[in-house]
Amino acid sequence: MINKVAEYLSREGFHFYEKSFRKFSEDIYIFVVKKANEKSIGLLTQRDFTLSSPYFTERKYLKEIGYYLNLYPLTYENFVILKDKFSIAPSPCNKKVSFGMGDRLGLVTAAHIRAVQNYDVFPVLAQQSPRELMKTHRSFKEAILKAILGVLEEGYTGKFGADADHIKDENYLMEAIDAGYTMYTLDLSDMLVKLSDYTESQLKEKAEKLNITSKRIIEKFKGKKFVMPTEEAFTVSEEELYKSALTYEKAMDFVEKVYGILKDKVKNFDLEISIDEGDKDTTVEDHIFVAEYLHEKGIDFWSLAPKFPGEFQKAIDYIGDVDKFAVELKKHQFLSREFGGYKLSLHSGSDKFSIYKVFSEITEGEFHIKTSGTSWLQAVNLIFEKDKKLFKELYQIALYNLEESKKAYKVLIDKKDFPENINLEDSQIVSKPEIKQLFHISYGVLLEERKKQIFEVLNKYEEEHYEFVRKNVENHFKEIFSK
Repeated sequence: MINKVAEYLSREGFHFYEKSFRKFSEDIYIFVVKKANEKSIGLLTQRDFTLSSPYFTERKYLKEIGYYLNLYPLTYENFVILKDKFSIAPSPCNKKVSFGMGDRLGLVTAAHIRAVQNYDVFPVLAQQSPRELMKTHRSFKEAILKAILGVLEEGYTGKFGADADHIKDENYLMEAIDAGYTMYTLDLSDMLVKLSDYTESQLKEKAEKLNITSKRIIEKFKGKKFVMPTEEAFTVSEEELYKSALTYEKAMDFVEKVYGILKDKVKNFDLEISIDEGDKDTTVEDHIFVAEYLHEKGIDFWSLAPKFPGEFQKAIDYIGDVDKFAVELKKHQFLSREFGGYKLSLHSGSDKFSIYKVFSEITEGEFHIKTSGTSWLQAVNLIFEKDKKLFKELYQIALYNLEESKKAYKVLIDKKDFPENINLEDSQIVSKPEIKQLFHISYGVLLEERKKQIFEVLNKYEEEHYEFVRKNVENHFKEIFSK
């Protein structure tokens, strides 16, 4: 049957993705095709089952196989039908290791799936933040549709997640809920009280006004000594615990509000609490306060992202003392077990090869890692290989807009670090840390000015693009799971 379908589609000018061909019942098959760089969902049916908005208003009957064939765009309405009828949809995590693989362009979910197939990893295939969506002019619904299309294209039948990342307000939360996301990462950075903005007397006054829950946590844990399995120990500082309460209490109200909305509107979901933004490393007191406060409020969270020592800059390896990182990670891992068994999450996790092994070992192989820009950089690498002229244009645009792009990301690069005329004969140019950081943060302006040309190259060399991404993500896994 598959050969007959492929022959017909080829005659009609379609590229047929053979891996996508799957059987749902005795009389329904589904597959993915592409024509003029537009991908569609195909259905073979013997009965009256259709999706909405068909490309062909009349059904094509393939007499040789006795099936009707229709092609459809993957609209959100069609996704809902596939979700309801065939359970093709994201779900909460069901494995110890989970890995977020944001796809800024919506082109490489198939490659992400290929990368995980040899590893016991739960892939979070749709992972986007409001910031990324704004810069790419996409929506939460569009991001999830592109992920679903990749799932269908690759014929993937395993479970996968969808993460509404860096949620800071109710509007974006509701958009993600409406789109069907199964993971919600709450970014508390804008809600934290900056203690340096207040005088000592003002802080003392604020401390007196802390709510009952905060005061109870301080009384419960001040001076408490924790002894870890390694026999290393630490004692909770009352002063630091007060600082934690003053810093985080307001943010806890936001978490409580969001949790109530999610419990009301989403059947099953993973909740991640992100406290990794900013310059301040997460202390044990911070961790204790946040975890205990949320549990006292009956909030069941799936993972916590602390701010670890060192620099987690975009597109490059970890900068810092790995031994110091390990010392603090052990404390946070111990606390995650003491306070409920949630995962620790590593944000800005792309290309942090020097700490993957220690992170995996100390967390006992149960953790979440987020990446995003690393896959976008593989698109840049492909363009460098296939279209030097376009790469040079992208470089010049990125360099011209560097200061504006830096406003959204923490990177330590400056315009003076870059030559105005880049040496395109240097095959290692795209591997240089400053070049990687430049392109990592510049995707918004580059898509704004050269999206058509970028997509033309990536669509023309689709398999090569997939291979670049697959190898890159697999390199992460090889280090994470190294023994």
